[in-house]
Amino acid sequence: MGMGRNVSAPRTSYGVKTDEDMTSFDELYDMYHAHVYRFSCALAGDARDAEDLFQETWLRAVKAYPTGREEGGDPKSWLFAITANAHKDSLRKRRVRRLFLLERTKSMAAATADADPGWDVPGSSRQAGETQSDIRVCLRRAVSRLPGRERRVFILKDIEGFKHAEIGRMLGIPEATVRTLLHRAVIKLQRELAEFRPAAKGNPVFEEGRS
Repeated sequence: MGMGRNVSAPRTSYGVKTDEDMTSFDELYDMYHAHVYRFSCALAGDARDAEDLFQETWLRAVKAYPTGREEGGDPKSWLFAITANAHKDSLRKRRVRRLFLLERTKSMAAATADADPGWDVPGSSRQAGETQSDIRVCLRRAVSRLPGRERRVFILKDIEGFKHAEIGRMLGIPEATVRTLLHRAVIKLQRELAEFRPAAKGNPVFEEGRS
């Protein structure tokens, strides 16, 4: 599903904005929509959910613009913070629905994980080139299984390259919490990808950043 640009339609419902505001917002969209879409895909792990998250980010952004953005602040960080919060809200709503419908149990989750046809560890007969592709696929799947907070922190740090302090400001949590969540995420991912580690001696798939 592509990056549909449907952010203009709801504008009038969010109060009066000047032509200058809308021109600036259009420029903001043109500059960062690809970044937001990539981040949405990494968080959601599903094309349909990613599209929904992408659209929700821009709906919230146009509602908040320009008063909601700190003067002189980094637009990308501001937009990513909106995306992260929208993702957190979507997970919360999803949990409520699952609890209400009694659809989520430990046994069902385990059965679903066992039945995942895309989680096979490559055997010794695979070619070296295929192994690298498998690492990327399995890493994406492993990241999608992380708890929401750990997933957001890991993606912002190891994929998007933000610093711990920046992530803390974006997510509204202490820097120490960011480091803790990142450490937990890395440990879990290392366990998930343990089968690949011998093939990546001296060149780990990922590691915790220091900055």
